[in-house]
Amino acid sequence: MSADLVGDQNLNIAFQTVSGIRDAVSIATRKQFPPTYEQSLRFLYDLDEGLYNEFEKLLSEKNDSEIVRQYKEEAILSSGNGEQTDPVDLIDAEIERLKILTSKSSLEKKDLRATNAKIARLHAARESLKPRHLTENAILVRDFAQIDRREIFGEVLDNGYKYVDYEITENRFLRMRLLHPDKEEHITGADLIYEQYDIESEKVRFLFLQYKTWEDGRIYFSNGNLNEQLAKLRKTLCDCNFCEHPSSKEETFRMPHCCGFLRPTDKLQKHKNKMVSSGLHIPICKAIDLSKKDKKLDKKHLALTYPNHYIFEKLFKLGLVGSRWFDNNEIEKFYKDNKILEKGDTLKLYTTEYIKSKKKSDDELLEEDYLLS
Repeated sequence: MSADLVGDQNLNIAFQTVSGIRDAVSIATRKQFPPTYEQSLRFLYDLDEGLYNEFEKLLSEKNDSEIVRQYKEEAILSSGNGEQTDPVDLIDAEIERLKILTSKSSLEKKDLRATNAKIARLHAARESLKPRHLTENAILVRDFAQIDRREIFGEVLDNGYKYVDYEITENRFLRMRLLHPDKEEHITGADLIYEQYDIESEKVRFLFLQYKTWEDGRIYFSNGNLNEQLAKLRKTLCDCNFCEHPSSKEETFRMPHCCGFLRPTDKLQKHKNKMVSSGLHIPICKAIDLSKKDKKLDKKHLALTYPNHYIFEKLFKLGLVGSRWFDNNEIEKFYKDNKILEKGDTLKLYTTEYIKSKKKSDDELLEEDYLLS
């Protein structure tokens, strides 16, 4: 990046971006447990190494565990005379010391639980201190073959941005792009565009998530340009009738076809030494209605009214929230007419889940644990 990211605002942007990646991967993989924030951060490395370096520095320093901070301090105390002590070396020495003690002990394994637990914590701390420039993710596999985009992707949807393909199953894969302003220091927030593309029928459904950070459990409409952003999304999505219910009589029960949501997230916080965030999903029209009644959104009052990310993702996977299905050429025209993929003042994570066969995809859903339980 051309300028260091500093201050709470940029820390929030970094966390919003990683949260967006986590949301996208969680929707795509359909797993019971979402990826960790550490895994999500590694996807950012695939997309933009420079941005990753800045965000990783911000997030790791904020979220170091107590044991990591301890060994960082010991390394500083041990350094001197022009020599720099590596905290990893100190951890390795402690692991080795404990292993020697346990190997010589006549105690049973159950009597060494505390020591073995400490060794495990030391290994975890060591991993967090190692360079994280890894493109291999246990969650998704990079698809280096990359399906011929001329068969599937319109040039409007490519727009010259770097993309990365990941294989989800033999029937589905995920394409991720990161769109950001020319000058990174002008970034004001993060957004997620998530699509499902049915290759056989050439139809698309989508949702837009706009991320905002709670301030002590509240979001104030007077802060920043939130009102303007909500009004823009409403004009772009709602006023263009993208949320209209289809006229087909074959349509089964589902929630309203809202496709734009305000996605409040917590500030970066510590919880069991992991980055955690709770997120609600508020339809844009409802957020605007709330702005007319009050000066703020209050998480305490909204938590029982709007779905959290866990419920929302399940509803989207089942086709119960998000937009209806559109012809691909409609979406291409919509993006082009509204300049959706042009540079703005937010980081846009643009992801598309490509489905080779919707029937096979539906069969996969039927096999998942949460439908069988």
